[in-house]
Amino acid sequence: MDLDRVLFPFEKPRQSQAEFMDGVWSALEGKKHLVCHAPTGLGKTVSVLCPAITYALENDKTVFFLSPKTSQHELAVDVVKSISKKFGVSVSAVDFVGKRHMCSDPLLSGADSEGFYEVCSKRVKREQCSYYGNAVGYSEAQKDVSRLYIEKLSKSSLPVLNHFEFKEKCVSMAGPEGERPMCAYEASVIAGRERNVIVCDYFHLLSPRVHKFTLNRLSKKLSESIVIVDEAHNVPERVRKILGSSLSTFVLDQACEELSKLGETGLVEKCRHVKKTISTIAKNSLKNGASEALVQKDDFSIQVSEKISDMENFSSTLRLRAVDYLEASSRSKSRLVRVANFLDNWQRDEKNFVRICRAFPNGSGYGLSLLCLDSSDFLGSVFNKTHSTIAMSGTLLPTIMYRDLLGMGPARTVLKEYANPFPKENRLTLVVPSVTTRFAERNEEEYKKIARTVAGIVNLTPGNSAVFFPSFSMLDQVNFFLQPLVKREIFRQRKEMSPGERVVQLKRFRDAGKKFGGVLLGAASGSYAEGIDFPGNELLCAVIVGVPLQELDLYTKCLIDFFEEKFARGWHYAYLFPAVSRAVQAGGRVIRGESDKGVVVFLDKRYDWGNFSKCFPKDLNAVKTMQPEKFVQEFWAKN
Repeated sequence: MDLDRVLFPFEKPRQSQAEFMDGVWSALEGKKHLVCHAPTGLGKTVSVLCPAITYALENDKTVFFLSPKTSQHELAVDVVKSISKKFGVSVSAVDFVGKRHMCSDPLLSGADSEGFYEVCSKRVKREQCSYYGNAVGYSEAQKDVSRLYIEKLSKSSLPVLNHFEFKEKCVSMAGPEGERPMCAYEASVIAGRERNVIVCDYFHLLSPRVHKFTLNRLSKKLSESIVIVDEAHNVPERVRKILGSSLSTFVLDQACEELSKLGETGLVEKCRHVKKTISTIAKNSLKNGASEALVQKDDFSIQVSEKISDMENFSSTLRLRAVDYLEASSRSKSRLVRVANFLDNWQRDEKNFVRICRAFPNGSGYGLSLLCLDSSDFLGSVFNKTHSTIAMSGTLLPTIMYRDLLGMGPARTVLKEYANPFPKENRLTLVVPSVTTRFAERNEEEYKKIARTVAGIVNLTPGNSAVFFPSFSMLDQVNFFLQPLVKREIFRQRKEMSPGERVVQLKRFRDAGKKFGGVLLGAASGSYAEGIDFPGNELLCAVIVGVPLQELDLYTKCLIDFFEEKFARGWHYAYLFPAVSRAVQAGGRVIRGESDKGVVVFLDKRYDWGNFSKCFPKDLNAVKTMQPEKFVQEFWAKN
């Protein structure tokens, strides 16, 4: 690839960026997919967008950039802005987030996601949303006026705006010429038809209910599109959750309360019948003290039909009553939508779903779930229609597993693992096999050994440390012995913490790093281990205690069996590899920039086993030792 040909808006790309861009360009030229592990700091966003946009402009393609994080949306938009500004080319972008977050109505945008879409849809059908009318128009006369509004918006807007800027433009349209505020979502859809870069969330293309609608509204074809999937390690599980559905007796009680307030006694009785059916199924299925069991579709459908002959009509009625309840009560959510969605989803017949009933703790009720085991068929139906799909992440190992779980055919998919771009001397990675959190070996003495080892490491760290555990229960067990040994303030994440409480705790933790240093205790599967950045010297050490394996519940066992039958790698794909990926993700909190320095410790003997270590990046350069304090002390003496 000729780098001079690529629209790169900054100085000459670093060697690692040039290698990444070359891989992207080769995939685009060959109409291939690229599944790539690309570590933090490589500059993935700019390195993938520049060749993709260059190729798209030369070959009349559309670039879709998919990310679950708003921060990555902004980075992508900034790259497009920089290209447009430096080269003066006709590149333009539109930025989508969820429709609810783009809603121009300050009251409706506060509704929860399920209730919002029901109310929004009904208001548009009743021609009651003025924002929609101003953007799209209900009558022919309104449509003529709306076109003028859109034209004015286009002339007054830059070709590249993030969703915040675009929404502000739409809301502020009111002026002396009689314009009125427009629906930012609808206006962005109209603008998107003329844009060659679409920045959006996963579900715009990767939700079965949404992706065709998105493509049709934007007048785009997958065959003429380059799809870039950021943080792609999240996608298989995220889509499985989108495809699943659950309902509990507690939610049904809340739904009955809503219907009672509306005076719908007949519907109340039917919802109570649904609740009774779930309770009966659970009591009949849960034997010998079991808390969960597999059930069949007809176990529920036949019993419910005794009083509800037309399930589809019943769920449609509940949706209508949900809108009535939300509008009458000014509440932000309605459980009636949850009930309706579950009843609709339960009718699915695909083999890649499993149905499970559960008993909640302390006799608090029962639940029934329809859970997706495999999203690769659906994902493949999307990705394999594109010109090319680039799936990238800093924890996309092993790449062959993600190729399979993303539904990408081997013949058309290139697998790449790019090296960490940061100086090797700035990081120390240790594997310490002196302890374990294996269930069969858990005991008080092992917890004491873990606490002593962790304390020795964090006490030698000249700043903040984070310690990540497989679970909150394990965190509490070790913390009891750890507190007397640690010479720093301890900040303990709790499972039930609210977002506001986490923000306050993280601020206090960061402030501690400016003084003597603190120790943050969290779960490897929690928000602190993946979604938080600690730039510069905010975090100097991360200790990952044990392997964050998910609970081996009935769903996970079914997942293992399904992946074993489909990929002959059930235990690895469903259980082992995702756990090590979570551990590596947690360790990645330390080195976030080229000048950052830090220590990452994997504390469990299983990290020395082949099945686990093969998920480590090739350039991890981990040192195995039974004396981590020695290496930590030497590292900080040099740095």
